[in-house]
Amino acid sequence: MGDRDVRLQVQGMALADGPRWLVQDLSFSVAPGAVHMVLGERDTGKTAILEALAGRRKLERGTLTTPAPAALVAQPVGSAQIRVIDRLLLHRQPHRMGMFIHWKRAREEARSLAGRFGLEGLLDVPVETLRPLERRLLELAASLAEGPSLLLFDEPTSDLGPHEARQFLATIRRVAAEEKVPAVFTSSWPRDAYPDAEAVTILWRGAEPVTVTTHECSEGTLVERWTGGLGIRRTPSGHHTPGEPLLRVEDLVLKGRGRETSLAGLEFEVKASEVLAIVGAPADGLNLLHDVLLGSRAPERGSMQFLGKEMIASTRRHRVESGISFVNPPHSRDQSVPEFSIEENLILGQTGGPPFARRGFLRHDSIRGNAVRTLRDFEIPEAEAHHRFRNLKLGERQRVIVAREVLRNPVLVVARSPAQGLSLATQEYVRRALVLQCERGSGLLWLTEEPEEAMRVADRLAVLAAGRFVWIPVTETLTREMIIDEMSGAAA
Repeated sequence: MGDRDVRLQVQGMALADGPRWLVQDLSFSVAPGAVHMVLGERDTGKTAILEALAGRRKLERGTLTTPAPAALVAQPVGSAQIRVIDRLLLHRQPHRMGMFIHWKRAREEARSLAGRFGLEGLLDVPVETLRPLERRLLELAASLAEGPSLLLFDEPTSDLGPHEARQFLATIRRVAAEEKVPAVFTSSWPRDAYPDAEAVTILWRGAEPVTVTTHECSEGTLVERWTGGLGIRRTPSGHHTPGEPLLRVEDLVLKGRGRETSLAGLEFEVKASEVLAIVGAPADGLNLLHDVLLGSRAPERGSMQFLGKEMIASTRRHRVESGISFVNPPHSRDQSVPEFSIEENLILGQTGGPPFARRGFLRHDSIRGNAVRTLRDFEIPEAEAHHRFRNLKLGERQRVIVAREVLRNPVLVVARSPAQGLSLATQEYVRRALVLQCERGSGLLWLTEEPEEAMRVADRLAVLAAGRFVWIPVTETLTREMIIDEMSGAAA
């Protein structure tokens, strides 16, 4: 058992990755029982900071006073074929006479630990069937079995809906207070600091890190300090006049996997020149709905008509050839070929005829010209057409994907969290590019777990809760809190 009365103290920390500085002149402290958030975009050194606090990365400069042992709470277990109780028993088993595992006592301790996190009814459930929030709680419970004196979490809300994120962060706050240990977590969402973090360390594109308390800084002020007042647009895109119906979905029923919420008879339509935003947690049916739209899962019942033709049994390729474009999250592996060049990724699925092929032969001048124009028009100045796609930054990759899809001039765009994990400026660029395609006459179906994102793009908005839709009028009085209440069921 470590010293649980030691304050975490960081003074002048500097971390590097080869010749590149990750963090410089970082200083903050966290008292036992307090929660501290490190706020930053991707690739700003957040993970490196946690590794240093856990003793896994060397400091280039500075001093660090940290309670020991530290627990860098693992990302949730994926496909491991074990039960919840087995996962809790992995960390620590009581021994009899120093030799034999005391199984009865071990199971009693595991049950007691599970009860602290509301998992007592899931002990015999396979880990792979748990919801994302339950997996997060399980990993936290398993880490406590080691009796840590410092808790560390890397992007713990990344795969959670906002109401689930609040529940998990409140649990971190409760555990830190009960165990009297400091807790530090990273996030790219300013909202995650409220109400459970006492202070926030802000990382912003090489600027000197700044630490503020949540008592002195509202969420809006925190965003302004984080972005440096760059004027990033955070306002709705404006109302659009809808045209004729393009996509009509009726009585969609699909059983969820494991403890995932099933779809219970969804019905909706998407019209030309409008944005329909659907907000929901991934495990509350959003992932299932996306799978159905992609054609990767067939529902038990239901109809999906596109331009009057039934598409429920069609392949993804047939849907694309019919006029539907898909833009998935930036980290998805199914929308690009990393080993191909940029120009090759820009013509995926378009080599069957003009303008990129003729009589079975590729037209290389047309392919290269398309790439050069795209890189210029979509503001990716440092890349060249022949560069490998995998060497691009995440935001640049997503710009290439968005460019490819909108340049097809599709009838309908299905966007699933297309700006997730990107810098704030790139998020807004992706949103503008997709909404602009809607203004050209395409329908836009936007699936997201983020209420704010939905509010910025939606002409119509539905919340997916308990496998069904709750329709919310898009008005000036609509707030994030109203959407989160519907997602969590608190509005009822």
